[in-house]
Amino acid sequence: MALPNNMPTCPCCAFILSSGDGALSSLPWNQDRDGSGLCFSAAPQPVETTTNAIIDPVEAWEKIRAIGRGGEYKHENSVLLVDSHGHPQLRREAQYDAGSSSEQPSSVVSLACAVAPPDWEDVIAYSSHEYILPALGVHPWYLNEIMETSASDAILSEDCLEEYLDWGWLDDLEAKLLEHPNLLVGEIGLCKMAKFVREFPKEKGGKATAMALQKMVFRRQFELAARFQRPVTVHCVNAHGILMDIFKDIYENAKSSPTASENGGKDELKRRLRRAFPPSIAMHSFTGTAHHCNELLLFEREIISPGSTQRGGNRRRNKKRETETRHEDSDSDNPIFYFGFSHAVNHLMCTSEKARKKGGEAVRAIPSERLLVESDVHNPSDVALGTAGAASYAANVRGLSLEEIVTTTTTNGLRFLRSVGRPQL
Repeated sequence: MALPNNMPTCPCCAFILSSGDGALSSLPWNQDRDGSGLCFSAAPQPVETTTNAIIDPVEAWEKIRAIGRGGEYKHENSVLLVDSHGHPQLRREAQYDAGSSSEQPSSVVSLACAVAPPDWEDVIAYSSHEYILPALGVHPWYLNEIMETSASDAILSEDCLEEYLDWGWLDDLEAKLLEHPNLLVGEIGLCKMAKFVREFPKEKGGKATAMALQKMVFRRQFELAARFQRPVTVHCVNAHGILMDIFKDIYENAKSSPTASENGGKDELKRRLRRAFPPSIAMHSFTGTAHHCNELLLFEREIISPGSTQRGGNRRRNKKRETETRHEDSDSDNPIFYFGFSHAVNHLMCTSEKARKKGGEAVRAIPSERLLVESDVHNPSDVALGTAGAASYAANVRGLSLEEIVTTTTTNGLRFLRSVGRPQL
């Protein structure tokens, strides 16, 4: 299916402006540097130098609202927070005490992520507000939703795994991407801890077959996002090595494509490699290590500037130097990889000292321009509180004030979300 040159707007795509429409009244829009696209500007926010302990999400949200009331904003509904990942459309039981508010406030820009095809229309409907973007995809926990019913009793073979999935959902996802120009792809990913993996029947191949199915589904969605140049939000738990293997394979395929020798040239190679990946990739509720973060950032350098990580021959790389130079050759205005953290996963679910220490090291390893906060909640009333809790967690771990983290992550979150409208390379 060919991509149209000018994708149409639609009622649920309030973030995308038609030609000549001017700026939306409720969000601080401004023209991109080159005038070819749209970007956001985070509302200016006062910064304190004192740091905060991890405070209750309700208290954190009240403090952030106070920051907004004390600031000078150009728009009545200025952005206070950006929630880069959540599932409020599911409308499950609220996790936090929201008081009198039962819906998401318009001062919180958010990304509502689907988990499986049955909730795609709910995500589209929930995202009818101009401060909410939709993301559609198949979560690695919910592959049962796309299994062929006729294959339920069959013995799965690695040679014919595709036959055991109903691929109609992928055609539907492509159609949705064509229909909705502001649509992101997510939540997609890999998860060795998923119930789908743990309980996959041994007579059908057990965990190995379940992971093979996960990899296949993830890659198809990831490559579709790259083809449409839509950002993705990625779930990766205990599967960093598998994720990197997929990324490296995509990279090598693009590098050695049949057109490479015909069209040659360093600039052409860079364009081809960059288009093999989505414009932005958010690692959702990141549970990897500081080493995993550095590995992804070094890989980004290789995408943007092929061969940059191999320069200097076979000499042994100094780890300190590697960390200091991981941003060389990167596009600091348009990063590929972002790293999101949530109060629910990265704080509440990390109960052991070892897990919290590892998590803290990862949070501190993230370059400031790539840090995101997210709610990862399942009820509209929890969006602001969950995101505020995530901001409090990140502020505590990084030794910064709540105000500083909110300022940084709002700017980053808007940059990540506006990459959906970035002109194609």
